[in-house]
Amino acid sequence: MVPDYTKLCNAPTPFSKALGLAYDALVHSASFDAMSAWNSLSERVKQGIYMGDGLLLPHTRIAGLERPLMAFCVCPAGFTRIEIRGGEKAQFMCVLLSPAESAMAHTQAIAGVAKLILDPEWKARALAAPDDAGVKALF
Repeated sequence: MVPDYTKLCNAPTPFSKALGLAYDALVHSASFDAMSAWNSLSERVKQGIYMGDGLLLPHTRIAGLERPLMAFCVCPAGFTRIEIRGGEKAQFMCVLLSPAESAMAHTQAIAGVAKLILDPEWKARALAAPDDAGVKALF
């Protein structure tokens, strides 16, 4: 799945800022109830979104959404102002909004991102990407 939005953060970046920019980009790429989706996404964030291997995965399912929407951000210096276990550094964030009517689409998108994050060569290329377009080209 190719992200609708990609971002390379060249300096330590607060998680909330990166999440807000990514979410705003997704809001402008499809038609859905943005406030309801934000509330659902915020609840998911409260439950914990650190998946390990440097990945933050804020995600939710949205009724009536035509297709999954994904924003992917890379921050080599790490996302800040978010607590994760064991002092690990979150360097990747995937914001995923999926159709509520399709558990399969949701699961496939998450599996695709997990496969990339578990590939050390892919992660190295992502961390070395020169710009936003370079991040997108990895997909």
